[in-house]
This record gives sequence, structure tokens and C-alpha cells, in this order.
Amino acid sequence: MPDILEEKLRALDRLAQTACNVILVPAIERDVNLDEVGAIVKFGIEHPAVRGINFQPAFHSGRHGAHDLMQRITIPDILRAMEAQTDGMFRVSDFVPVPCCFPTCNSVSYAFLDEGQVTPLTRLLHVDDYLDYISNRVIPDIGGEIKRALEGLWSSSAVPGSEKATSDFLLSCAACDLPRDLDLAILEKKIFMIMLQDFMDPWTFSQKNLMKCCKEILLPGGKQVPFCAYNNVGYREQARTQLAGRTRARAQARRAGEEFHPEPLIFDFSGPFDGGQ
Repeated sequence: MPDILEEKLRALDRLAQTACNVILVPAIERDVNLDEVGAIVKFGIEHPAVRGINFQPAFHSGRHGAHDLMQRITIPDILRAMEAQTDGMFRVSDFVPVPCCFPTCNSVSYAFLDEGQVTPLTRLLHVDDYLDYISNRVIPDIGGEIKRALEGLWSSSAVPGSEKATSDFLLSCAACDLPRDLDLAILEKKIFMIMLQDFMDPWTFSQKNLMKCCKEILLPGGKQVPFCAYNNVGYREQARTQLAGRTRARAQARRAGEEFHPEPLIFDFSGPFDGGQ
């Protein structure tokens, strides 16, 4: 594996110069880089291009190194490491599951950055009071507005550094001590997101988790397949074979001056599947 850290850092610096927002997506594996979680968080907060980090516990689907099935890295493992390695800058209790996913699949926290101080939103506002998607209890009107804003933030589609995310963050703070008249352009630079996304592999696959998945692979023809199903039960292999054949057929039609009308992708799960291992 080539050492391209210097090139990556130079790319981040150039992105900062063009005011382009960046989300770092480090895969974390036990005995490889779990001890670097805190350093990654601190680096992201200090770099002007980085608006958030999406930590992904390593999942063993497709190509992967040797691993111990009983020592799989989990979201709680990363959160505990983060709390210890940042001296409590972020605590385990600062993270809340994303409502649209199964609770063990995705957790998020947002922080307000100001002159070197890092203040997670969960320490200013009881997020659970507004994201109670289990009991659906009734709350006042202002709570409804805050709930909608928080649902926008605690969503898989949230984009840190965007005007919508900034507006949702500001509205959320109607219930805390941040002023509501902050300039959005300035506030965009002061919001930092940390997300943890745990994908399933053949050893952790759960149909119950899959039924609540909100991460989809969009295939030609409009078919949507949950991300973890696509990677684990044979969709990827069948789609790849058909798409490769479609590419060849399209090239042949182009050379012949003919129109190309692709057949829809089809999937057959009637036979055994080895997981692509």
C-alpha cells in the first residue's frame, strides 16, 4: 500500500483554499488504527476544510484482511476510544442513534466550535426528548419545530456545512443558549459533525436490521437495494456481471451505429451463495 498521506494532506489544503467542505471517512479496525481515533477527531476539528468525520467500523465483506470474528470492532468500541483519547471532548453520551436506521447501525453527534472550545449539542439540549421515535409522546409547538430541525440533523442525508444543516442547528438552539441571530455563513464554519456508520457483513447480517435500512444502492431501472443486502447476499456479484455485459453490448451497438436498449437487471437467489469470499 503506497504512503500517500502527504498527497492527501495537500489535497485537503487545496480544498480549504477553494472553500470546499470535506467529510473524512476513516475505516477503523482493531489493532490497526483504533488508537488513532482521537487524533483523527482533533485533526478534523483543526483543519479548515473538514466539516465532519464519518467513522466506519471495519466490516468484512468482499476484500479484507485476516480477522478474528470474536474481536470485531463496534460503534461502542470507537466511542469509548474517542472519549479516552480526546480527554472527554466527546463522550459516549454525546452520541444519539439516527432514527431512520436500526439503532445499532448509525450514531451521530454535532458540536459547536468557538475559539478552541468544543461543545457537543447534546450538552446544550436533551436531544432524546425530541427524537423520541419510539413512544411518540406529544410535545409543545416549539418542540415540534425543534424536533423537525433535529430530525434533519440526525438523518443519514444530513450534510454538515450546508445551509440546511446550519439552519437546523440554529433552530435547535432555540432551546439552549446560542443566539438565534447568528450569521449562517459564519455558523457553517462552527458546526462539526461526527457520525459512526456500522455496515453488516456475512457474520453480523440481520434481516431485522436490514428491514429498517435507509442506505440504498440505486441500480439502473430504478431498483433500490439496501446497502448491506447488496454487499452480502449476492446482488453485487450478479449486478457486476450484468453491467459488464451491458457495457460491452453498448460499445458494440455504438460501433454498429445502432441504438442500444439495455435489458433490466434480474437477480436469481434460487441457488447457493458463498458470500463472495
